[in-house]
Amino acid sequence: MEWGTTLTPKNNMAVLREQRTNLLQKLQQRTDNDKTDNVRQQAGDIKRQIQELAVVDQQIGQAMYDEISRKLEEERLAQEAALAKKERDRERALAKHERFLENRSMSKLLSAAGKVSHPGEAYSGAFNGGSQGDKNYASDVDRDLQESVHYGIAAAEVAARRKNAEAKAQIEKGAEKHQEANRKKTKRVNIMV
Repeated sequence: MEWGTTLTPKNNMAVLREQRTNLLQKLQQRTDNDKTDNVRQQAGDIKRQIQELAVVDQQIGQAMYDEISRKLEEERLAQEAALAKKERDRERALAKHERFLENRSMSKLLSAAGKVSHPGEAYSGAFNGGSQGDKNYASDVDRDLQESVHYGIAAAEVAARRKNAEAKAQIEKGAEKHQEANRKKTKRVNIMV
């Protein structure tokens, strides 16, 4: 690693590019200056410099590939994290909605049970001897029971959706682990000489 004037190390890409520029300048100077001198030695030097230049170009290409791969991997991980957070938030919202519906169903069921077990307290119309109060009382109990069933069914549907989403997430997670294991097995490295 080459040190700058401020005694800080340069990054690898800057060093490689500087080395490439220096090699190109040397190659240009050699082809411009020594046209009549020892041709055989000059050809060997040029060949060596071209080989060095090819190695530096390959290193630059590999460094660029590594940098792009790293950035893409970071982006993929960030997207996966955002997707996982969104999925967790969705699961929490479904669970909260399910609890709300279950609680509402139970409150309606308890309301109907309370009206059945204490009919005199619920309506003063029962003391008046009117049959209209009895009809209202029965219709209120029926309405509470129907609402309880409705909320119970809605809670069951939300629970089924939540459980299906959890099962789907588990299947996808298993498939992803399987694919990742296969990817690690089949990963190849191309080495150019």
